[in-house]
Amino acid sequence: MNERLKLIAQQQGGVFSRRQALASGCTHEQIVRRLRGGSWERIRRGQYAEALDLTVLPPWERARLLHLRQVHAVMNAMRPGSVAVSHQSAMVLHGLPIWGLDLGCVHVTRVDGRSGGVVAGVQHHLGVLTDADLTVVHGRLVTSVARAVLESACTTSFEVGVVGVDSALRAGHLEEDEVRRLQSVMAFWPGSAAARVALRFGNGLSESVGESRLRVQMYEQGLPRPRLQTEFHDRLGRIGRVDFDFDGYETVVEFDGALKYGGGSPEVMIREKRREDRLRAIGLTVVRIDWSDSDRPAETAAGMLRTLHSRRRPA
Repeated sequence: MNERLKLIAQQQGGVFSRRQALASGCTHEQIVRRLRGGSWERIRRGQYAEALDLTVLPPWERARLLHLRQVHAVMNAMRPGSVAVSHQSAMVLHGLPIWGLDLGCVHVTRVDGRSGGVVAGVQHHLGVLTDADLTVVHGRLVTSVARAVLESACTTSFEVGVVGVDSALRAGHLEEDEVRRLQSVMAFWPGSAAARVALRFGNGLSESVGESRLRVQMYEQGLPRPRLQTEFHDRLGRIGRVDFDFDGYETVVEFDGALKYGGGSPEVMIREKRREDRLRAIGLTVVRIDWSDSDRPAETAAGMLRTLHSRRRPA
């Protein structure tokens, strides 16, 4: 890839069009040869990217990158100013969590008044977008974080909707005035009731997808309402924050995400063990939950309930 085309691709998520390749000095024969040789790959008709070994990436990062390439390929092929990237595709472009989202097609919203529908793997939505709903990310017209999150929450489960809402709250993208405006806009959208419930349940103190999922599951399984990110201290000073604790119970719950312990480095694990020992020394029971536990919500909740009941403070 020559330097001019490389720069174009870098600005478009690694994707470039046939027209851009030809304009940068590539010949038709070179394009065909690189596609046949496997150094380039076809993302969509007339849209290419350099081939990458994605097997080294975690599944969720691979899914994010593949969808991001599809988004850029679609936008390359569209008339400028005709659509805005929206819904879960906008969430991908904004770098929000993609857990549970259906990334089977690219979502755009028409801004040129043309009809909607699914065309060549692209879902064209109809909707009125104002300047307040739009921004530009990586050179692409895209709906705002707040709008994208609420659009997606209308089409997903409560759990997935809460993951998106929590992440937007955590990043400061769901300010009260904007939420009120969007609630008025989406009042009659299909699925808007689900989005409103997710919005009411959302909490920016949830620091990860795993914590958001666990909070939803505790609610759905009838556990007491937890507090989030409570700090504990002992005679030596601050012990640290815990993911969840419960008023009236000598119990804290920690979600062990894949990245929580810095990839399992001995130093971080030893530091975490000492922290846990200090929590136990002040009379707390520490319950640890990981991704596999979240996939068994009823069983996991039953175990947590048994622990809570055994550690309830006397009235």
